[in-house]
Amino acid sequence: MKSGKNKNILPSMCFVIRQTLQNDKKIFFFSFLSVPFQVLDRLVDVYLVAVIVDLVVGGLEKKLLYVTLLIALYKLFAELVQRYSEWQLSTRNYRTKMKFISKFASKYMLTDFATMESTEGKDMARRARNAMAGVDYREKSAVETVFIQSAALIGNFCGLFVYAGIIAVLNPLIIVLLILTSGIDYLLQRYLVQYDQKDKVRYIPLERRLWYLVKEMRDLGAAKDIRLYGMMGWIRQVFGENLKARMKLHTKRSRYQYAFVVVINVINTVFTGFIYYYLIHQYLNGGIDVSGFIVYFGLITGFNTWLMSVITNTEELHRILLNIEDLRCFIDVPDRTGREGEAAATDPVNSIRFENVSFGYQEGQHVIKDMNFYVEPGEKIAIVGLNGAGKTTMIKLLCGLYEPGAGKVFIDGRDVRTFGKEELFEKIAVVFQDIYLLPTSIERNITLSDKADKQRLHKVLELSGLQKKVEILPDKEKTVLVKSVLEEAIDLSGGEIQKLALARALYKGGEIFVLDEPTAKLDPLAENEMYLKYSELTKGKTSIFISHRLSSTRFCDRIFYLENGKIIESGTHDMLMALGGAYAKMFETQSRYYKEQEASPYESMD
Repeated sequence: MKSGKNKNILPSMCFVIRQTLQNDKKIFFFSFLSVPFQVLDRLVDVYLVAVIVDLVVGGLEKKLLYVTLLIALYKLFAELVQRYSEWQLSTRNYRTKMKFISKFASKYMLTDFATMESTEGKDMARRARNAMAGVDYREKSAVETVFIQSAALIGNFCGLFVYAGIIAVLNPLIIVLLILTSGIDYLLQRYLVQYDQKDKVRYIPLERRLWYLVKEMRDLGAAKDIRLYGMMGWIRQVFGENLKARMKLHTKRSRYQYAFVVVINVINTVFTGFIYYYLIHQYLNGGIDVSGFIVYFGLITGFNTWLMSVITNTEELHRILLNIEDLRCFIDVPDRTGREGEAAATDPVNSIRFENVSFGYQEGQHVIKDMNFYVEPGEKIAIVGLNGAGKTTMIKLLCGLYEPGAGKVFIDGRDVRTFGKEELFEKIAVVFQDIYLLPTSIERNITLSDKADKQRLHKVLELSGLQKKVEILPDKEKTVLVKSVLEEAIDLSGGEIQKLALARALYKGGEIFVLDEPTAKLDPLAENEMYLKYSELTKGKTSIFISHRLSSTRFCDRIFYLENGKIIESGTHDMLMALGGAYAKMFETQSRYYKEQEASPYESMD
């Protein structure tokens, strides 16, 4: 997953050409349509002055009128062609950029969680996103400008060779001197590009932190805690420290860039001065006439411009392709939840088995350690334990979102890695703590389909406890959600969102049901009632319940108590209470807390 220090830009060019050809082949035509005019325009401008001088000196004013009219018509035609080309490219490049963004988003969603949740994965994704920066149509991204820069580079090369051929007639040494000047400029600019690549490694982590803070300050849910607990001072401090570090890098780069510009301009002035001195010497000694002097003066100035443009375009194209290389590397990141081919089932259908499973986000730091257990088909299992015990990680391993570092996870006796993703996700219905709502109707948020089974929909609304809320809404289940996106939408409370997530899982169905503390924002009685309803609905199906409230899981067939990534106790509620271990102590502590709250709900606040 490394981005690589020495990047080869050829695969990046092939990648962007291949992807663009799939979207719009005409981009190439419109990108290079203006190349002939790019060269001809400047050449016409150089010779036009000399022609005008010759015609005026020769007293051919009438012919001058025709020449001027002809040039004006050509200029108009060339301008119209170039404007038309720009208009076509603006639309086509923007559409292509959105295709790349869609591909990026799909990769982000489908790549395994362990990769995307890692710091390295997040930084890699940010570098890839930089290649498509500027969702606003007025901003141009790397994928939009790559062919524009390529066309400009080819046009500048053509102009360079045409001018070089004409100047060589006067003196080939002038070409050598101009190339030497530009070669020095090229080396300096190449060093700046290499510096930029090293700088990117330093500033990407800083930008990740800055944007995290910006995102949190924009989040209305986080705003409550930020305001009530006076966290703005701390946020400003951390934001300021990271911004200061980012600006330090930016300032350092600006100084380098300024120094390079000064050096380049000094070198250009010195070498160009020698060339112009030679040209003036030739004129004074009769080597060239007035019109020739004007033409060569324009050609030398133009050659230098072409050469500098070639260098600038080359480095800009190099910079663009390095950004596209970041995108290509991200798109090519292997999915570590690779499928190993279908295997025959060896256990009963809908059974679950963990065999010596270990997992860690970092090497040597295990969240799950050598875990072993077996769940019978139709059995209801409660997984409890303190925060950080590994409960959610265990569920992500079961769902194939994480791949074990050691050991194997089995469903129906098949290694989870042998399932196709769609096959596995269809078999398991999961509700996690973090719930994502789509900016669409309640109905579609639950059914995730254009065609809903109305009877099934109303059944899951009732079972989830969301039906009463839906009934008081003017548009009932057609009510649109996510007010921050749609003006006519509404926002649900935290508890209502959890009920909707439960309804979504119930509607989807599956042979194995998992609830990963989705009812955390409900009060204990409401959570217990919902779990009991859920237990009824999933009768005969394998179910796993995760809750930090132990009273909500008493109905389960067995309870696993996790601590530091291991199951240290397992059994029924009565068995674990009789054992008097960690589970019993935690249950007694929670029971005492709830009794105190019932006896005096305000006393603990004094």
